[in-house]
Amino acid sequence: MTSDRDDARQREVVRLDAEILEAIGRGWDDPLDDAEFDRLARDVFAHQFRFNPVYRQFCLLQGVSAAADVVEWRRIPAVPTGAFKVGRWATFAPEHDRAAFRTSGTTGTARGIHHFDTLALYNAAIVASARRFLVPDRERIRCLFLAPEPRMAPDSSLVHMFAVFREALGGPGTVFLLSPHGPDGDEREVDAIARALDRAVAEDEPVLAAGPAIAFHRLVTERADAWSLPRGSRAMVTGGFKGLRTATDPAGLARAIAERLGIPPELQAVEYGMTELSTQYYDARLRTALGIVESEGEGEALRADSGAGLVVPPWARVRIVDPADGREVAAGEVGAIVHYDLANRGSALVVQTSDLGVRTGPRTFELRGREPGAEARGCSLAADLWLDGA
Repeated sequence: MTSDRDDARQREVVRLDAEILEAIGRGWDDPLDDAEFDRLARDVFAHQFRFNPVYRQFCLLQGVSAAADVVEWRRIPAVPTGAFKVGRWATFAPEHDRAAFRTSGTTGTARGIHHFDTLALYNAAIVASARRFLVPDRERIRCLFLAPEPRMAPDSSLVHMFAVFREALGGPGTVFLLSPHGPDGDEREVDAIARALDRAVAEDEPVLAAGPAIAFHRLVTERADAWSLPRGSRAMVTGGFKGLRTATDPAGLARAIAERLGIPPELQAVEYGMTELSTQYYDARLRTALGIVESEGEGEALRADSGAGLVVPPWARVRIVDPADGREVAAGEVGAIVHYDLANRGSALVVQTSDLGVRTGPRTFELRGREPGAEARGCSLAADLWLDGA
């Protein structure tokens, strides 16, 4: 039997999820304005304050004793990403878990956990941004994922995102390319990627090659082959190199992908996301290269997403703050990145990272590394382990 509190929670979940899904569905053509975002963000915060005792205690320690104390979205207390390692940041009991994604980590290190009672919001955000920034010119494309099958990495948010890509926009021949070694025991993972590229060239089929930066790096350094992928091919590169055994600079990797795969840098979209969030950010280079014309309804701020940096979707906000006191830094100054993600309804609406960034426009920002002493993390660390069979 359910309690009155459980019933009240579920009623709020139904209402909030309907509003958030509607906001994501509106996308860039009819985006949430600041007043709409503020009202919905504070509603989500009130829900999290009421139904997550860990977060409520955290807020009390921040001097917020009631949801009504927060008068606008910028005042909502931010949860550090590290907190996902030590508490259950969820507004629902464990028996309502539908999925749980874990941050990357090496043996013996604590891993953060992001719990979900539904994947509807997460999946809607994934599809909306992928369609806009990866395939704005076509319905489906053959996807070559430099990652394991979902059944092999059920707790990876990156692999889940690729599984959603497969269903929503993947064409015939879509495949995950990091898999167990073959029966002979000596097949290398990069060989499987090379064969998939060979097939795409032979069949004259454009592809979306998507994966962590380190997986692309391993491919171009461990194979001497070069491919001229069919016209219309593009890449999605995610993750960085900090803390990995192998490193290169992003511009060098982009040149190597262009030289070895035949995908020019302007068709290599950069994606930024993290396990603790439900929303991803992309740069707009691919849209710009394809000559996609923005709609009149988007407004000046959102049409500015063709500029430098990662684009913040309409159902999210980003602030760049001083890590020491949380105050927003001046335009052009480097600070810690704080994310406000409506799709994080069931966990933490506001997440502060150890990533550093700088605002480059009304709705764009650039990454500028990580805070000194921050641990290595992210999908490139996971890929380094996958490729080594760890």
